[in-house]
Amino acid sequence: LLYWMKAALLTIGNELLSGATVNTNASWIGQKLFRHDCALEVQITVKDSPIPIQNGLDHLIEGKPDIVITTGGLGPTLDDRTQKAIFDYFDAESLFDEAYWQDLSTYFTKKGIAIPEINRSQAVYPDRGDIIPNPAGSARGFKFKKEETSFFILPGVPREMQTMMENYVLPWINDKTPQRIYTRKLRTSGMGESALAEKIETIVANAEQIEFGFFPSVYGVDIVVKGKNSSKVEETISEISKILSSIIYATSDDNIEDIIIQLLIEKGKSISTAESCTGGLVGHRLTEVSGCSNVFHGGIISYSNQIKEEQLGVEKMTLIKYGAVSKETASEMANGVRKKLKSDIGLSVTGIAGPTGGTEEKPVGLVYIGYSNKDETIVKKMQFGTNRTINKLKTSQTALEFLRQRLIKSH
Repeated sequence: LLYWMKAALLTIGNELLSGATVNTNASWIGQKLFRHDCALEVQITVKDSPIPIQNGLDHLIEGKPDIVITTGGLGPTLDDRTQKAIFDYFDAESLFDEAYWQDLSTYFTKKGIAIPEINRSQAVYPDRGDIIPNPAGSARGFKFKKEETSFFILPGVPREMQTMMENYVLPWINDKTPQRIYTRKLRTSGMGESALAEKIETIVANAEQIEFGFFPSVYGVDIVVKGKNSSKVEETISEISKILSSIIYATSDDNIEDIIIQLLIEKGKSISTAESCTGGLVGHRLTEVSGCSNVFHGGIISYSNQIKEEQLGVEKMTLIKYGAVSKETASEMANGVRKKLKSDIGLSVTGIAGPTGGTEEKPVGLVYIGYSNKDETIVKKMQFGTNRTINKLKTSQTALEFLRQRLIKSH
């Protein structure tokens, strides 16, 4: 009831099937379509070969979707066979776009590269359908119509696909939508999807003419609430916010680092970071935000005990008695970086990222996060899993959420 269109997705690529490349395109497209009132009902992945591609399209249109999106296979290499397979599927003849070939040649020349002849395939276009421009690359996309279904053929390079979706496909969907469905978003951190859903299950069960979307990641869970009646959506958002107020950090698309920089600027506070197991990830995320230079003094990656001692002033006896991964070390790291870099706040992280290095007393995934200002020093203990990359991401998110909570409570 809450969608004006239904969609199907065909992702093409041998690398996707072999596991060599993670299919991030499917996730990104699914979320974008959901937010544009278009339900993605089915998604399949096939190898870059004519028969699987054409069979995949036949399968998808059995469900009579309003749109079918394909990604991948439009590159110039010999293993990219999608273009011909698609043209054959729609009984389209191939034509050569001499003007576009000249544009491509000029583009390559400006980069100091002689354009390979193999790229000529990217100047080919069909005698029917439309061309979808690619502002971020050389592989143009195509739009076809078959019966009542519109087909959007896009490249698989994420940046190129996303640009073409934003510039062409999503505006096309908006133009075909009779009215916008009212959508609100809540971003949360610090609680898993199951625990979160349990807390608001009564609201979800009793809501009428409301659609809920839960989008979990290592950073937290985004909750999207949709409905045709804006007052009902706002009422639902209000009810959820009362229950989850402590873990909601944004009601927009802002990331937690965006919120933190805003809070620091509003409160006139500066910050510096001392990182061990995250290797500078917390500082990196803060510096992704424009305007961070007004409040972020810098960071020290204190991976070794020597740097913890020499640069942050952690006592040798603290490291000997309690170890590098401890409440005491995290506390001294936060204090030390705050004083050394002359900031109002010091934020520290130290832990065992894994997958090795853990003990029975201090297992892999053990993390301490320190917060220090002139009045207090507080340390938070966390226990994550055994995946090194995920542990680093979760630690950075937890540290930023811990910082956000302290900033909200401070005056």
